[in-house]
Amino acid sequence: MKRLLRNQYFLSYSILYIIILALMAFLEHFPVSQPIAVLLIVGVLFSLIAYKVSKSSVTLSFSRPVQKLEWLVITSLLVYITYTLTCGIVQIKSLFSPLFNENEQIREIITLSYKLLLFVIIPFFVYKFAYQFHLKDFGLHVKVKEFFTKKNAVILIVMFLVLFVFQFFLGNGAKPIREGLISNKQLMIGLPLLYIWLLFEVGLVEEFFFRSLVQSRLAVLTQSELGGIFLSGILFGLAHAPGIYMRGGGTLDNLGPNPSLIMSVGYSILVLSVAGFFLSIIWSKTRNLWLVMAIHAFIDLLPGIHEFVNTWKIY
Repeated sequence: MKRLLRNQYFLSYSILYIIILALMAFLEHFPVSQPIAVLLIVGVLFSLIAYKVSKSSVTLSFSRPVQKLEWLVITSLLVYITYTLTCGIVQIKSLFSPLFNENEQIREIITLSYKLLLFVIIPFFVYKFAYQFHLKDFGLHVKVKEFFTKKNAVILIVMFLVLFVFQFFLGNGAKPIREGLISNKQLMIGLPLLYIWLLFEVGLVEEFFFRSLVQSRLAVLTQSELGGIFLSGILFGLAHAPGIYMRGGGTLDNLGPNPSLIMSVGYSILVLSVAGFFLSIIWSKTRNLWLVMAIHAFIDLLPGIHEFVNTWKIY
């Protein structure tokens, strides 16, 4: 704990968080209860559980040293991803609009395909051709016996129970299940299929780029694991801010249809940057991307089941 409180990245993030929280409250009249609840439950409690359950894990791989011009490369990739989240995905949807409007299932397949291309394949080959990185450098080259260990089983079970309790009893995403709008048959068929889908759509897509690439390389560049965790968290949040500002708040709580730039940036830091800290800790301790992917898939499992069974016509 003393080491954490003395860390410059933790202190800088804490100061930034307090400043943004104050600005949001006084300038935008944003209710501070939501970000504080996310901070305490997801940011603090989940992170403490993740640290406790994974602290004695065996780290499967070690990051390579700083590469030539790597600051420029990682900055370029972050700009590229921000553009992708802001405008690129909209352009792709426009390009494939006839298929998107014709069939929901084709739309989902196309969406998964371009996410894998933009967030995984292109960044991987950038590092492969620039620095000769391989799958093992990103935590993807894991033997079966290294994944199915007692320690990993404990991590998976504990985090699954934590996420299940949180989503089912506190999350609005599980409301259709609580209200009986999804049948037992739909749950039995849909949940396993959705989980496999989410392993790749959110697990591989988000965890590869923001965890095994950005967090790992920033930890090396800053010579600090905490630096990698907090900086990648901020960057993850800020990468979504332009899209929130330009396309509106949508279903995001308390943002309204047309959030201001301050509101968009503030929400990204106060809520989105905090959401992945516990996954960052598990990744830092294990360097096992498959494990982090498996945990991440649990996050969207219950909130996504209602839409999934309707899209894939599971009756």
